[in-house]
Amino acid sequence: MEKKLFKIDKFIREGIEKLKNKEFIEVDDAVFDILIYYQDVIEKQKNDLEQLNRYKERELDAFAIGDAVSDGICIVDKNGIVTAINKGYTEITEINEQDIVGKHIEEAIKQGMFNNAVSMLVIKDKKKVTSLATIGKNNKKVLITGNPIFNRNGEVEQVLTVMRDLTELIKLKDKLEKTEKKNEKYLNELNYYRNKAVDNRNFIGESPNMKEIKELIKYVAKTEATILITGETGSGKEVVAKEIHDKSDRRKEPYIKVNCAAIPESLIESELFGYEKGAFTGALNKEKLGMFEMANGGTILLDEIGEMPLNLQSKLLRVLQEKEIMRLGGTKSIKLDVRVIASTNRDLKELIKQGKFREDLFYRLNVLPIKIPALKDRKEDISILAQTFLDKFNIKYGKNKNFDSLAIQALEYYDWPGNVRELQNVIERLTIIDDEKYITYNQVSNIIGNNKIPSDNVEDNLLLKDALARVEKEIIERALRKYGSTYKAAKVLGVTQPTVFRKAKALGIKLSNEVEKVGT
Repeated sequence: MEKKLFKIDKFIREGIEKLKNKEFIEVDDAVFDILIYYQDVIEKQKNDLEQLNRYKERELDAFAIGDAVSDGICIVDKNGIVTAINKGYTEITEINEQDIVGKHIEEAIKQGMFNNAVSMLVIKDKKKVTSLATIGKNNKKVLITGNPIFNRNGEVEQVLTVMRDLTELIKLKDKLEKTEKKNEKYLNELNYYRNKAVDNRNFIGESPNMKEIKELIKYVAKTEATILITGETGSGKEVVAKEIHDKSDRRKEPYIKVNCAAIPESLIESELFGYEKGAFTGALNKEKLGMFEMANGGTILLDEIGEMPLNLQSKLLRVLQEKEIMRLGGTKSIKLDVRVIASTNRDLKELIKQGKFREDLFYRLNVLPIKIPALKDRKEDISILAQTFLDKFNIKYGKNKNFDSLAIQALEYYDWPGNVRELQNVIERLTIIDDEKYITYNQVSNIIGNNKIPSDNVEDNLLLKDALARVEKEIIERALRKYGSTYKAAKVLGVTQPTVFRKAKALGIKLSNEVEKVGT
């Protein structure tokens, strides 16, 4: 029989003392095959042992991680026996490891450790289960989530439950709600005083043409000259008239507004000038003061003067010239001291050509003309006006809304044919339509119409950071154009000059040499 050589490894050498100094031994075929089989078995066992050690190390790492987290972790086997818990579990439940490990989960419930356990439901239903429970020892509210761990046959082998302590979260939630209520109270008070301040400064606008009008008002308010205010419907003619009265020496005296278009032609004369007793057949036996007498010592606003009947225009001209009126049915003139302000959205010169307005009355009214620009011609004021109206309606309807940047952008793109009045109506509607905290671009576009806003300015897939950068760039560019330097722009924007300079550079805004020198 042929002899074969068999290599002696360290395991065989350790077992057979007499072979410890030999590297090879001579054996026959049968013995050789047996020894080779043996060697394969030993090698396999060695590999299995190494893998087992790796699993043990991994398990140790898993428990180390489990002890590091604040959530409680519990492992239950397929029979409902608790096999392990982490430190977080003990801290939350105040249950020691020796009191629960090795026990059936139902026994823990019977002992009052919990009022609810999800492990048995997970084993039964073979799916993840989440439930609220109360810890018996400390009455803590916890959220328990049980996760099934399956074997190769699809059976639940173990259940891993994660317990989260909700007690502090509930306390924090209650504290937050109380804080929010306080903040809401303080905010309402702030809005109240802010609204009062707004009421005291009704004439709002920071655009160049509105600043010119403000300067003009300062001068004309101190005079006694008649003023004609023109502008589109809803542009704020009445607000300007009231501002003139409030800045005049007559501010403590009456301010009377007459809408010439709203009073029937048959009554407008008696409304303006009043009447004596018995002036009308069937009328009550008493006299009536007219609007001019009611405004004596103060200011009268003749709104929509272009709608005044032609036959009454001559009487108004006499009042302006003579500073006196005569009541209907009266026989004597009544001297008056009244500042007259007229306003209209009509083209009075065109009405003169048509024979519908007296030319001499026009020149008598047009001593100091003030033309109010349309809102579309002073878009810089849209955001200021919108915020002012929103503050007002937040208080009126008990809301706490704000605009997002794209909503303001949508408002600024619209042409506002109804001017400030239309803007005010839209903001009121946006305030009351829902209870959301922010007014969005979509809400604005739904009210004023998508066709009024260029769609390429707001992209559906625009990232938030890109949208914010676009709006930020637009605001900084506008401030720099308007105020000419980073220092002035920073002051208006409420930030530091280096911030404006840095952001302008980052956003690719071209700075003039003067501005750039200041920034450096």
